[in-house]
Amino acid sequence: MDLARRLAVARGDEPADLVVRGGRVLSVFTREWLETTVAIADGYVAGLGDYRGAEEIDAAGRFVVPGFIDAHMHLESPKLLPDEFARLVLPLGTTAVVADPHELANVLGTDGVHWLLDFCAELPLDVYFMASSSVPASRFESPRRALNEGDLQGLLRRRRVLGLAEMMNFPGVIAGDENEAGGGR
Repeated sequence: MDLARRLAVARGDEPADLVVRGGRVLSVFTREWLETTVAIADGYVAGLGDYRGAEEIDAAGRFVVPGFIDAHMHLESPKLLPDEFARLVLPLGTTAVVADPHELANVLGTDGVHWLLDFCAELPLDVYFMASSSVPASRFESPRRALNEGDLQGLLRRRRVLGLAEMMNFPGVIAGDENEAGGGR
């Protein structure tokens, strides 16, 4: 992906890879429907306006909207492999998800999470992750595996891991449980 090329397309100096003409485009910034053309370069929206492209799509009478990003989900919950999940949600407009794999981590620990990261790397769905900070979710659970600070640091070094996932044992934090509030198990 060449930023200089995308900028040249945005300025109109080079043709886009694809232009989508004649549709009603949703601006998520202004909350308006715009009658405009969308220019795409290297898989990114390069601009809205008067553009030319190597390929053109006539979107007259259609709506053009950005992909939906599911900002918090658990890939394990639907009980589908991620490739099947992607096959089902992509046609409905979901193009990216941010997953907290705490259920998998409870059973398989970091081995399971690393497997999931690797499996999802080749999907057409953009899958990002949060490092599950609550494995186990509370002292009342009996997981097969538990994640500690070192495990979380290792996960946070992975490219598509964005940060720490939800803290599910908030009562433990409020009560001053040193395993939660103190940052380690």
